[in-house]
Amino acid sequence: MLKENELREQLKREIIGQDKAIDAMVRAVMVANLGICDPQRPLGTFLFLGPTGTGKSQIGRSLAQIIHGNDSGLIVINCTEFKNPHDVSKLTGAPPGYIGHDHPPFLTPEKLEKKATIVIFEELEKADRALNDLLLQVLERGEMKTGLGTDLSFKNCFIILTSNVCAKEVDQISRNALIGFNPPAEKFEDLDQDAADERIQSVCIGAVEDFFSPEFINRIDEIVTFNRLKDEHLMAILDKFLLETRSRLATAGIATIISEPAKRLLIRKGTNLRYGARPLRRAVREYLEYPLATLVAEKGISQNHVVHVEAEETCLSFNFAKLAAAS
Repeated sequence: MLKENELREQLKREIIGQDKAIDAMVRAVMVANLGICDPQRPLGTFLFLGPTGTGKSQIGRSLAQIIHGNDSGLIVINCTEFKNPHDVSKLTGAPPGYIGHDHPPFLTPEKLEKKATIVIFEELEKADRALNDLLLQVLERGEMKTGLGTDLSFKNCFIILTSNVCAKEVDQISRNALIGFNPPAEKFEDLDQDAADERIQSVCIGAVEDFFSPEFINRIDEIVTFNRLKDEHLMAILDKFLLETRSRLATAGIATIISEPAKRLLIRKGTNLRYGARPLRRAVREYLEYPLATLVAEKGISQNHVVHVEAEETCLSFNFAKLAAAS
């Protein structure tokens, strides 16, 4: 069983700049481990809001990896697949006599039986209201019936709902808050970073209250607005991505030294106010991994080399050197 501080630190290594959300998850796990949860409800229910690309779904994926060591205790449901009322039958199965009753449902008792299963409903606002009505049962009583009348129990589950219901408003606020590594070309108002986060939180909570019913909101244990990623967060996320790349290169016998200017160029190329950290991984692939792989193939470089990565104006440069043999 993980200790509280150990779990918090592991999550912080995976999810950068979202301490409030991490603390909420850690509290729920500790209460569940102690066995004092309401036995008639899920182990914990969360609604995560805020800018896209900040880790709202990833925190659930990371928690599943930490608790179970793999994805066996993770269920991810994309709510864009339930835009019509009849689409909900994909989740629970259609009753006998209805179209699709012979198709197996996505959710089965076997998928939910593992202790501390993480169930993520992504982009909840894009689903038909029929899914919200179905979730009322889950959030209140920890159960749901399939089309065949079988009981599905969520009492061993942590349920994470993510929503971009306030995406347009958050996007506009983000555009008004300059990012140090990559200021927009247009001239926007220089809004204080903390003030921007407070404004985003206020707007998100207001949007949730307008969109979801009071009975739905009252059944959620914790509603957390994720922060925008600031300069130091982007650098920490980049270092995490680069560690993965460098580890793979090391397996091939190639060591890497990446300069600070090179990192800042990657952040400039991979920072987007609208999409959070997602473009950063693409920038690592496009500007570092792909050109480096091409050079290695062209030069016929094998093991025992080190590559120094530096920044040019718009791209990275790579200088290879043979590692000295140990005496």
